[in-house]
Amino acid sequence: MPRNYSQGFRDCAVGLVFDRFRDGSGVSRWVVISDIGLKLGVSRESLCRWVNRAE
Repeated sequence: MPRNYSQGFRDCAVGLVFDRFRDGSGVSRWVVISDIGLKLGVSRESLCRWVNRAE
């Protein structure tokens, strides 16, 4: 069932992904998105879509 996330939540999640990229941890984009999505309870596909829109 689709869930509606507030714009603020989406912005925060995308910010976490970008922060992790900036850390230069050397992991792939998909790994970062998967890890953060799991921690936040958001599907990887949704989080990936949000990140793509924000770029």
